[in-house]
Amino acid sequence: MTVLYDLQEIRDMSGNDQEFINEFLQLFIKNNREYLKEMNQAFELKNWAQVKFCAHKIKPSIMVIHAEALNQPILDLNEFAGKQENLEKIPSLMGLLNTKLPVIFNALKDEIK
Repeated sequence: MTVLYDLQEIRDMSGNDQEFINEFLQLFIKNNREYLKEMNQAFELKNWAQVKFCAHKIKPSIMVIHAEALNQPILDLNEFAGKQENLEKIPSLMGLLNTKLPVIFNALKDEIK
């Protein structure tokens, strides 16, 4: 089974404070769900600056939870939209984020105690 994420960095940062972890996870889900929605709307409009803006907002969250399957895709999306290069690759990157992020959101909900 593929590991979706690893919260060890969050546990270490917080001194294993479950209240902090719960708050972090709630914000992760809330904020990134909104950024993903905004990014999809921008993608439909081919508003590359906004796609980049949203990807840039999502990127640190993905890195800190070590969602390894999304690390390179979010970096690529951020770069391609920002430079308006490799635009033909953006639909598959968006598809990957739209598939995997909701799965991660649901799994993280189960981590909140």
